Amino acid sequence: MFRRKTNAYIIFIAILLVIAGCGHKEKETSKTKENRLVYASETEFEGLNPLLEETNLDALLFRGLIRFDENNEPTMDIAESYELSPDKLTYTFKLKEDITFHDGEPLTADDVIFTIESILDDNNASFLKSDFTEVDSVTKIDDYKLELKLKRPFTPMLDKLTAPILPKHAFEGVEMRTAEFNSHPIGAGPYMFDKWDRGNSLTLKAYNNFHGTKPSIEKVIFKFIPDSNVRALQLKSGEVDIALLDPVQVEELEKEKNIKIYDIESADYRGILFNTTIDLWKDVDVRRAFSYAIDRAQIVKGILKGYGTEAYSPLQKHAFNNENVEKYAYDIEKAKELLDGAGWKEEKDGFRYKNDEKLAFTITAPVSDTVRVNMANYAAEGFKKIGADVKVDALDWSAITIEDAEAFMVGWGSPYDADHHTHILFHTDQSVLTSSGYNYGSYSNAKVDELLEKGRFSTDAEERKAIYMEFQAELAKDPAFAYIAYEDAVYGINKNLSGVKERILGHHGSGFLWNVEEWTWNDR
Repeated sequence: MFRRKTNAYIIFIAILLVIAGCGHKEKETSKTKENRLVYASETEFEGLNPLLEETNLDALLFRGLIRFDENNEPTMDIAESYELSPDKLTYTFKLKEDITFHDGEPLTADDVIFTIESILDDNNASFLKSDFTEVDSVTKIDDYKLELKLKRPFTPMLDKLTAPILPKHAFEGVEMRTAEFNSHPIGAGPYMFDKWDRGNSLTLKAYNNFHGTKPSIEKVIFKFIPDSNVRALQLKSGEVDIALLDPVQVEELEKEKNIKIYDIESADYRGILFNTTIDLWKDVDVRRAFSYAIDRAQIVKGILKGYGTEAYSPLQKHAFNNENVEKYAYDIEKAKELLDGAGWKEEKDGFRYKNDEKLAFTITAPVSDTVRVNMANYAAEGFKKIGADVKVDALDWSAITIEDAEAFMVGWGSPYDADHHTHILFHTDQSVLTSSGYNYGSYSNAKVDELLEKGRFSTDAEERKAIYMEFQAELAKDPAFAYIAYEDAVYGINKNLSGVKERILGHHGSGFLWNVEEWTWNDR
């Protein structure tokens, strides 16, 4: 009898312990959610060297002498301070002495000098070269002090010095273009490289010796999801924590209790790039005609669902914006008049011809960007009203060579100095056929070139403003693009994330992660 009671008692106690253990395990699991952030990336990166490729990783992996603050103004970063000589030709930088790269090596003046010299080295073909061509020399004073001399005063220099600093020692004995660094980078930012599962994701982990605010989130994972619908579905399911949304997805996702929507102003515009190497676009009146034939108001309302504004200038979101330029308000009759004057006559089939050549061309657009494709299709359909037979070719980025396209649904924009994304886009010397610039349409206008040069080198703020306003007026008279709309950057984010600081964003919402080291999870 006693033995039975003892056995029963032991079994009872065992059951209680199992139950308690299960309960304790569940409680532990709820408290130990993985401290990571998953970002739905529209594209995968070709490489991770910030001097050779543009990515949205720079603020995480790297740091420059200067960085942009919450107002997109340049402020100190690796540099502790600087002095500018009275003739505005010499910058003397004092570096912070407690900064290390992710491999533990100190960041010194040698690394800064190496980075600038690498940008200027033609063998590296850095897309940043045009930003540094006014640098005459960079000289080491001591390990944490250097002198940068200019050929002539260059007002945007501080903006350009946001360029990420690379470790000199990582490139000893190797060519930059083929270095292992390009797939396993070493920076001095708040996060360091962990692993790259090509085709799927890239993982960064917190760098605990970061000189600034120590990251709260331990890992940031960039998950490559080119399909916008898949990005939205995975945001809804919780598989990703952040996604840049297409406007049509916002209304549905706003209803989700676990998602917060950020509608952020951006300097990111869309337009149709004219390839001026093609005879059709050599005639400015033809370019102007197609600019008049776009119903921008309907595109903003229907395709962007109101998350944007009509575009007329590359500096529309800048303090130097010229509101008095030709905005190409929707005017079919004006477009027809210009085409008539250019010799394109409408025939019985409803299309226009000149010297037996039909007015026809193709707009190329990246298939993964549904907004661009929709804009291109809407514009092409509208161009029938002026007698043009226009088709849209939606292709994977891997199949697109922009400079070979007859016209391209372009996207650009920058919230920084007026020189940024104007000189590199519209100056004759920046044609992709002859340089590492971004003038894909080989646009060339001597007056535009002159104004862009003046704007770079004027040191008076009011004079610069007048120069860039004149630049916009000239660009409107002789358009390189048919501007369509500025897109807001609409992000869906897990509601339990906090620390986001909004500022005017760049192309494709770039800059949203600028202060990610300050972000935290509220539930873990």
